[in-house]
Amino acid sequence: MKKVINGLIMALAGVLLCGALAVAGNEVYQNAPATLQASKCLPQNLLQGINYKISEEVRNDGAINTYLVNTNDGFFYIESDAKLLVRINELNALPKMKELSRQGVFKDSLVSGVKAPFKLAGELITSPIESGKNIVKGTGDFFSNVGRSIYSSDPYQANILKVALGYDSAKRAYAFEFGINPYTKYEPVEARLNEISRAAVAGGIVPRASMAAIGGPVATTFRVSSTVHSMKRLVRDTPPGELLKINEKKLQAMGVNPELIEAFFNNTNYDPETRTILVGELETMKGVDGRNFFIAAATLATESTGALLYQVTAQVMADYNSRVAPAAHIGTISGRPFLMSQNGKLILPLPLDYILWTKTVARKFAAINRGLTRIEGVKDKEIWVTGKVDPVAAAHINESGWRIFQNVNPLLK
Repeated sequence: MKKVINGLIMALAGVLLCGALAVAGNEVYQNAPATLQASKCLPQNLLQGINYKISEEVRNDGAINTYLVNTNDGFFYIESDAKLLVRINELNALPKMKELSRQGVFKDSLVSGVKAPFKLAGELITSPIESGKNIVKGTGDFFSNVGRSIYSSDPYQANILKVALGYDSAKRAYAFEFGINPYTKYEPVEARLNEISRAAVAGGIVPRASMAAIGGPVATTFRVSSTVHSMKRLVRDTPPGELLKINEKKLQAMGVNPELIEAFFNNTNYDPETRTILVGELETMKGVDGRNFFIAAATLATESTGALLYQVTAQVMADYNSRVAPAAHIGTISGRPFLMSQNGKLILPLPLDYILWTKTVARKFAAINRGLTRIEGVKDKEIWVTGKVDPVAAAHINESGWRIFQNVNPLLK
C-alpha cells in the first residue's frame, strides 16, 4: 500500500468484520479496505490507558490493521499490531517519566518544561492533528514485497560531544529503565527522554538511583523474552558504533557475506535496537543454515514498521526453534522467509494482523504455493500468523493443504 491515508478512519456501513465481497471471474474476493473492531482485535486491557484511547473502528487493507489512537498529544494513526504495542508501551511509560520529573530528583538541573503537569485520561484532545507526520504510511508492500529500501547515512550515530558528556549513555540507560527503545521517534517520548537525560548529565545523577523515586524500573506492556531482555541490555550499555561492530561479528559467524551485511546496516529503517534484537534472535538459532536468506529479505524493509515486522518474524522463528521443534534451515518463498524443521515441516511466519481473502492476498498465496513446488523435502506445511485469519481466507488457505496457527504474536504476554 503506497498511498497515504487521509482523514479519519471511516466506517463501512453494514460491514462488521469485512463481509463485503467482490467477484472476479469464478473467484470471490473480500474487499479491502475493510473495517474491523478494535475490541475484537486487541486484548481488552490495551484499548484504553491513562493517556490514550484507541478508536473502535480499525481500517484493514487485507493483512495489516491501521489504528486511530487518541492521546494527550493528539490523534495518531498507527499501522500494524506490532507498532501499536510498541507505542502503547511508550504511552504507558510517559506518566512514569513525568512523575520522575515531578519528584524533584533533578532539582535546578531540570530543564524548563519537564515539570509541566500532564493531562489525565479525561483530558484527551478531541480534534485530530492534521499533520503529515501523524498520518499513516502504508505497509501493504511488506507482504507483497514491492519496492526496495532507501539507503542513507546512519542517523543513529551519537554526536561526539554528547557522548563525551555522557548524554547518550544516560539516554540509553533511562530508556532501559522505562522499558522503551532509546531510539524512538515518537516525539512526546523522545522529547521527555531527552530532557531527563540532559538533566541527569547536568546534575551528575545516576539513572538507576534516580528511578528509586518512582519505585524502580517500569514494567513493560508486552512480553520481553530472555533474548530480547539481553539485547536491550546490550543496547543500553553500548554506543551505536560499537553495537554495529558486535552485530557485524554475529552476522559473519552466521555466514552472512560482507556485502549483504553492509546493505543491511545501510538500511536506516532499522534503528540500533530493532536491528540488534533481530540479529540476536537469529544468533540463538545455532546450527540453522540459511540465516543469510533472512537477512537478504530483511534488507528490503522499506520503512520502520516493516523493519519491526521482520524483527517479529525473527522472534517467531527463534521461538519455534527453541520451544516447538529444532530447525534445519531458513529459506525464502515468494520473498517471505520460512523455517524448515528437521523433520520436514515448513513453517511460514506471517506478522500480519487480520488476513482477508482479497485479490492481493490471493495472488500472494498463489505465488507462495507455486514456489513451494520447487522446495524439496516438504512433508507438511504450516502458517504461523501473529494475528487472525478471516474464516473465508482460512478456508482458501486450508484448501492448499496449509495448517494455520493464529495469535502467535511474540510481543503479547
